[in-house]
Amino acid sequence: MKSSNLWWLLTIAGGILIALGIFCLTSPLRAYVFLAHYSGLALLLNGVLLMIVSYKSSGTLREKEWLLAESVLDILFAACLLFNPFMTFIAFAILFGPWMIGKGILRILVAIKLKLIRGRIFIFLAGLLSVVFGLLIIFYPLEKANGITIFLGLFALIMGTLYVFDSIRYRKLTDTLDLML
Repeated sequence: MKSSNLWWLLTIAGGILIALGIFCLTSPLRAYVFLAHYSGLALLLNGVLLMIVSYKSSGTLREKEWLLAESVLDILFAACLLFNPFMTFIAFAILFGPWMIGKGILRILVAIKLKLIRGRIFIFLAGLLSVVFGLLIIFYPLEKANGITIFLGLFALIMGTLYVFDSIRYRKLTDTLDLML
């Protein structure tokens, strides 16, 4: 089997998500301020990295198109967060829930449309998890910033663990889970 040269990106993303999850769960208020302040930059970086992966990936044209769609979604959401930091702090939950739902729906569609990709069950589960957490953020009555960061902390821990698991599992396969990033 040919070794993939992109699996390590998934490992790094998983490690960052796990660290973020621990930070959110151990210090929710500080994490909320941090997330409101830096999430736009992180999403911009993620969108650019996804765009690079979509161009460098050895996947099919359809896989690349889905990656490109996800990168555009991240970049657009990052622009919303970066251009109005005060509004981001106040309306973070209102903005973040729909973004998670959008990414989740995109991943579910990828898992359904790209039937030949290995690990599509993980892509589907990641999408489903994103939709569920997005809905919880929108509809769960959060009176404090602590509530949203606890949800985000749990989500980040679960997704980070999935990413690390998948990176180890797919590092020697040609069809990596580039779509998980």
